Amino acid sequence: MRQLSALLLATSLSLFTACGTDKPADPPQVATPTATEAPPPEDTPAPPVVQAVPLALQAAASQLTFSARKNDEADVVGTFTRLSGSLSVPGGDLSKARGSIDIGWFGGVDTTDPARDLNLVSTFFSALDDSGPKGQASLNSFEVKMPMLGVGETTVGNAFVDVGAGASMMGLAVPVSIERIAEAQYKVTLTEQAELSIEKLGMNDRKAALIELCTHQSIGDAIKVGGSFVFGK
Repeated sequence: MRQLSALLLATSLSLFTACGTDKPADPPQVATPTATEAPPPEDTPAPPVVQAVPLALQAAASQLTFSARKNDEADVVGTFTRLSGSLSVPGGDLSKARGSIDIGWFGGVDTTDPARDLNLVSTFFSALDDSGPKGQASLNSFEVKMPMLGVGETTVGNAFVDVGAGASMMGLAVPVSIERIAEAQYKVTLTEQAELSIEKLGMNDRKAALIELCTHQSIGDAIKVGGSFVFGK
């Protein structure tokens, strides 16, 4: 009888082990999908830089005058008549403006005395024909009260320029007024004469040659220039 009981107990334990317990089975493990990393964004090309269209110098509406002293008593005055150049004003912002003015010496100096004009052009400016050196004023920047002008508005300030006459360049600040005449037209006026130094322009040797040629006692170091310039259509 005891053997039968032991046998039944062993059989029950075997079945209990085979069939499990009342503890619920763990749910099946479902693999969690791994988030796919988004590919790095492609480099977005930078927007093209829009260049300001240069406004051409209107020579007929512009003028550049000069005066220099000879023999410590007389001022020789004249006009530079061959002007060209351009001005760029990106977005109408004068603080970003850049430009230049070229001066053609050959046939471009008028003192109302043809013999004097020839001496100035050939000896002082060293231009024997149209291929000779030219003068230049390069605008580095404007510093003005109102860099953005509406049509008909005017502002004042300084123009910072480098100037030369075919030898060395010198820098200076020139008081100016700037008027926006039309949407694409500006007028730049020197409100005071700018004073250039013959020595700083590297032209002392040319001055000496002119003194000898014209039998002057002296020629002053200062050349004073003034004028106004219209750029645009």
